[in-house]
Amino acid sequence: MHAQGSPLDDRKQRILRAIVVEYVHTAEPVGSEALALHYNFGVRSATVRNEMAEMADMGYLRQPHTSAGRVPSDLGYRFFVDRLMGTPILPRREALGAREKLSTAASELDYIISQSCRILSGLTRYTSVATQPAACDAVISHISLSRVGGQKLVLVVVLSDGRVEHRIIDAGGQVTESQAIRASNLLASRFVGRAVSAVGGTEDCEAPSDTAAVGRIWGAALSVLYQVAESLSLTETDVYVEGTNCILKQPEFQDRTTLERVLALLEERKQLYQVLSRIVLGPDVTVLIGTENPFPRMHDTSFVGAKYRIGERVAGTIGVIGPTRMDYQRAVAAVEAMARNLSDLLTLLSLS
Repeated sequence: MHAQGSPLDDRKQRILRAIVVEYVHTAEPVGSEALALHYNFGVRSATVRNEMAEMADMGYLRQPHTSAGRVPSDLGYRFFVDRLMGTPILPRREALGAREKLSTAASELDYIISQSCRILSGLTRYTSVATQPAACDAVISHISLSRVGGQKLVLVVVLSDGRVEHRIIDAGGQVTESQAIRASNLLASRFVGRAVSAVGGTEDCEAPSDTAAVGRIWGAALSVLYQVAESLSLTETDVYVEGTNCILKQPEFQDRTTLERVLALLEERKQLYQVLSRIVLGPDVTVLIGTENPFPRMHDTSFVGAKYRIGERVAGTIGVIGPTRMDYQRAVAAVEAMARNLSDLLTLLSLS
């Protein structure tokens, strides 16, 4: 009898789980005698061997050419992740440690995301990747003008994702401290809370009714602000990669051709961004195993990723890339934890 709704009966499921656990731990094909010796299946090794042969015929196991043992196939790993894997939870000490390391990070966006990747790579021993929030989706959380000379001002724009932009403005005439403050307050009242992508509408062209000097400053600042918004909208979203050396330590990637294929993907940030943007779906962690990946160069790897948010807005993706012989339970737990930590920190910064 098969378990309800499952193509594998209970014994086959227990054998498959044991093979995944052993293979992830040892990186060596698993034989029936070793399974029968270390696991209490209640049957002899010959019966275990027959069960393994049936699972191989069904596509859940495969047999490397040089070994009598079996290893999980992509289908076997998928069954394990969907039905057999325990609840993915990081040990409390590690979870608190990861959160504390990130909470002490500086407020600069680049540092926060790269630090998140470093922490995630340390937790999993896999290569970690993350996308930066698209600047055009960010909201202006602070904008100000300050005098830096007789006719010069500095425009400071702080975005909800932590980015800070500075620009020097020539006001075209002498500027007093009170005029700079007045223009700064007018800018803040009109643009704070506005998305970068929304800057530049026709209503922004209307100068505030104020003195001629403040109107002149307003016009100069507005022109520079448009340039800032345009440059942010055109900026390609960066991809952060940490722990590339983890790839080198995996037995599966000792083959030079396979290694070069994976390293080439990690170096091509534009394609990697497409990968991360297209394959992370829904609110939960996405797990793509080997040939499930729509990108052929990732067929030797598995990807575990999740979206992170700033407030209610999806801001980017963070995840890990490793061999299909991955500790999926730990990888899912670590990715969930870091996506949540990153969301919490960036949301907090956006409100400050």
